[in-house]
Amino acid sequence: MQTRKLNVLSPTVLGPDSLGAIARTVDDTLPALTRAGFRFLPNGNVELTEPESIEAVHRLRHVVETALPDDVRRHVGEKSGLGWNLFFGHVVGFWLPQRFKLGFLRALADRAALHGVDLALRWNAGRVVAPRETNIGPVALVVGTGIGLAAGAMVQHFWPYNPALPLLTAGAGLVAGRWYQRLVPRRECGDRLCRTPLGYGDTTCPSCGALLADRLN
Repeated sequence: MQTRKLNVLSPTVLGPDSLGAIARTVDDTLPALTRAGFRFLPNGNVELTEPESIEAVHRLRHVVETALPDDVRRHVGEKSGLGWNLFFGHVVGFWLPQRFKLGFLRALADRAALHGVDLALRWNAGRVVAPRETNIGPVALVVGTGIGLAAGAMVQHFWPYNPALPLLTAGAGLVAGRWYQRLVPRRECGDRLCRTPLGYGDTTCPSCGALLADRLN
């Protein structure tokens, strides 16, 4: 028996137009979806108690289908073992109870990622955003202190008769971490909904797709 290997291009990019259409449909259908009464049956099927909610799921599924290529939907349906329609019902059922802390698009991307599909949500594609620099946070201080303590322990092992030297070594690590924390900022995307950490060579945000410019005209 031969197993067919599925080849799906990754990532699958969803741009502002597709994401905007999906977001509007989520807003329109949310009242009906919250009354859906989702129930997952032992055979994997999804049961809805309200006819209005069934239509809402169909509307939302249609707009997502318009955004996703056929081979991506087929891949997810086959890899999940549910088929695309039932997989989508599971995504909605997974998202609804935690909708206040997890967006629908992120829920869709997370569930698709379990089956090898990378959905890149580029809502800022084509938009210019100024990156921001922030303090690197306590990480540098913790790392510097840890290195200093480890070095101090080694110094104490090799020079046990000089008790001040290990303390000075540990203190030097703490000071170095503090200086690094103050002098080396962290660069991140300026979109408040993104805030993805950036490398200093990045010209495009790898998360939201924004074009990065230090100064906006």
